[in-house]
Amino acid sequence: MKRTTLFLSAAMCIAQAATAQAPFLTIDSVNINKVNASVLVHGDMWWNGNLADYATKCFFPNGTRKSIGGFGNAVWMSGYDGAGQLHIAAQTYRQNGNDYWPGPLNSADTLTYAISHDWARIWKVNRSDIQFFQSQAAHTTANTHPMILSWPGRGNTNATGNAGVPLSVATDMAPFIDVNSNGIYEPLLGDYPNIKGDQALWWVFSDNGPAHTETDGKPLGVEIHAMSYAYSRGTMIDNVVYYDYEIVNKSANNYSNFRFALRGDLDIGYYLNDYIGFDSTHRMGIQYNATRDDGVTVGYAPGTYDSAIPMAGVTLVSLPGDAGSSYVPAGSFTYYNNDASIIGNPTVDTHYNNYMRSKLNNGQHFRNDYVGPGIMANGHGAGPDCNYVFTGDPSDNTKWSECASANMPGDRRFILASNDFTLSAGATQHIGMALVVTDTSQTNYCSAASFTNIKTLADTAWNIYHNPLPPKPAAVSDIAKGGLDLYPNPANNILHIGLNKSSSEEQVSVHNPLGQLMEVPVTRTNTEVVLDISRLVPGVYLVHYTSESSNASVTFRKY
Repeated sequence: MKRTTLFLSAAMCIAQAATAQAPFLTIDSVNINKVNASVLVHGDMWWNGNLADYATKCFFPNGTRKSIGGFGNAVWMSGYDGAGQLHIAAQTYRQNGNDYWPGPLNSADTLTYAISHDWARIWKVNRSDIQFFQSQAAHTTANTHPMILSWPGRGNTNATGNAGVPLSVATDMAPFIDVNSNGIYEPLLGDYPNIKGDQALWWVFSDNGPAHTETDGKPLGVEIHAMSYAYSRGTMIDNVVYYDYEIVNKSANNYSNFRFALRGDLDIGYYLNDYIGFDSTHRMGIQYNATRDDGVTVGYAPGTYDSAIPMAGVTLVSLPGDAGSSYVPAGSFTYYNNDASIIGNPTVDTHYNNYMRSKLNNGQHFRNDYVGPGIMANGHGAGPDCNYVFTGDPSDNTKWSECASANMPGDRRFILASNDFTLSAGATQHIGMALVVTDTSQTNYCSAASFTNIKTLADTAWNIYHNPLPPKPAAVSDIAKGGLDLYPNPANNILHIGLNKSSSEEQVSVHNPLGQLMEVPVTRTNTEVVLDISRLVPGVYLVHYTSESSNASVTFRKY
């Protein structure tokens, strides 16, 4: 087993059995591109969460068992109420229990185990499922994809949760396209999930549930609406998985100095030979190999990379305070070790909080103790205070990196935190981050490593996050009914529908993704219908065609 700290005492097992409040193992993955990245309903990710059988669940390249997942990657948050009291929520390996539980908070700002059980579900939707749904002339429970039908949009009478339990969704939950603008999710009337990317997961978790035993601190009373998504386009974006968090403050507290962080334990293959680094431009924590041959000391065990190794990072693509092209800096980039030292495993709420605020667990500030190449510098010796550790590119041995410092490689875990922001009672704040993984290379190790490629990949992740790609046109064979011949696709000014014969009964209409009818001039001949789409704005649209012998719907892209 990897961790010396991964244990579950008999007393804990007995206590969990007695209260029947064991954590849930509900898991699903974004797996549409080169990365296969899991999430769990408690807010942790990239592993299976099973105390009896820890296993990483973040594979790269997808389809292999090679792993960048690590263990216990999770969201951390903390803030101070009006009286200056610390409130906090965090997660590591579940051996101390859980601060987060699946499900929304009730009007009393709490979450019972029974409700949490019912909401222990992750909804997974592919863009192609939505495109097929849009192509249907009428929607029934039989022809509607189960994830679209059960999507927990506000007021959905078909919403179901864990094990098919009916859910009451009285407030805003999963986002959806509201075709008739009545504020209620009604898939049988044409409403559908409003997802990002080509594949998305949605789930909800909160920090004031049945237990708050990871940090033993005061709960925040926040509800987190989460979406993980990815694109599959055959380009660099296939190396990226996104994570969006809507943090809703359901408590009566106005929190100041609120911070959001990601505890990253990526483990590039073999877990004991990694380094970490930080890129301030992209607010990105990076993990890379310290040795040329990953896993050589364990005989290249399954999950290791040998000499063809990737580099992975987490970049904060959207933070409170960002405005247009002006972005606030990250708050801190720190780390801790798998031991009981002042830079070791957190055990009380102040430890977790300190690691999110550029401090060791005893409150001492991290320091830039780099004095030159080949001299070990770990960030907590002499030197000026710093908010970020290991800020140098490993290709430059005059800058502060683990590589230049000749640090001992090991089992690295980092804390990448936002800057301070305010989270008022009843308010919502949005956080966006991305997991980026470079293609494997024989130079992704110290001292041949450079951050150039992962910075370029982060550029792509940032650009597409802030300028989302339009949906891919669905293949005619995927959704057409009746053999409709639509060309060219994509089209600019003129779109043709080829016909075997003309019909006086035919009807043609064009709709946008919201289901709204577009005014498009239509002319007919004996062999085709011609649509003038020159006035449409670029995007994806749906053509409906009906006649006495045909009923078809096909998407097309206007460029």
